[in-house]
Amino acid sequence: MRTLCADVIPIVVTYNPNEATLKSVLDALLAQTQTLLLIDNGSKKNPQAIVRAANASGQGQAALINLEQNAGLGRAYNIGITHAREMKAHSVLLLDQDSIPEPDMIHILRKSHNILIKKNRKVAAIGVRYKTGASAEYSQFVRIAPFSITKIDCSNNNPLVQTDFIISSGSLISIQALDSIGNMDETLFIDHVDTEWCLRAKSKGFEIYGCCHAKMRHALGNTQNRIWWGRWRTIAYHPPFRYYYIVRNSILLWQRSYIHAGWKRADKLRILYIIIFFCLFSPNRIKNLTMMISGLADGLKGKTGKRTTSSA
Repeated sequence: MRTLCADVIPIVVTYNPNEATLKSVLDALLAQTQTLLLIDNGSKKNPQAIVRAANASGQGQAALINLEQNAGLGRAYNIGITHAREMKAHSVLLLDQDSIPEPDMIHILRKSHNILIKKNRKVAAIGVRYKTGASAEYSQFVRIAPFSITKIDCSNNNPLVQTDFIISSGSLISIQALDSIGNMDETLFIDHVDTEWCLRAKSKGFEIYGCCHAKMRHALGNTQNRIWWGRWRTIAYHPPFRYYYIVRNSILLWQRSYIHAGWKRADKLRILYIIIFFCLFSPNRIKNLTMMISGLADGLKGKTGKRTTSSA
């Protein structure tokens, strides 16, 4: 018998999704909750047929909201959050189009939230562990050190760990927390929307948690390669336009007073590594470099929103 979390409304944001993957996402969600919102960011092919097929299963109801053009991840999430508020949801579950929850993921997150609230914790969000393939290991949660980002090990004796930020996909956020912290920052358009919100929440005295037992499958980048660079690393390759937002939004966050100083230091090193690696070793090195230089210039100028000449 499935466990339904009727007061949790998942918000799935799509942009030219893979149809089979999106159908799997919707089926997995509708097996765990009664209602979900799909916000389509101006895809070339309307996902209406996928939504209709998911609804035909009779497990729950997916509502489709079509945007005329790509308004960005932050804007799409905020539209979903507004509708969830109107629907009297207790919490929202933010999800990418290629994040497939494992069975009972929503129930585990909701139960974990209840446990923390009963302990009088000031919870902003709870995130999940994910893996990118059948042979991949599950991700770890992180904390900010003075000059780096350190990983936190999960164990059976430690099912909930405090972390400093989580990815947006798979994060459970109560409407009450959103009312206090605010919605997603739409000006960032795509990258660091989750990082900014989590660090803003932390600056307001809220706590971010990772749930070791809540899991999902999740894709990072268009392609991935495993390489040796000081240690074995899995590198996600993005389309060139993404590196504009990665670099620009990092620079924008470096200038904000509420962003953790340790994160700023660690992120400056991360951006340096990204520039070196993807300009030397990626197949689109010239385009990547062009986008990074443009992101650097616009970040220093304080430009926000969508890059009008990009392919996003």
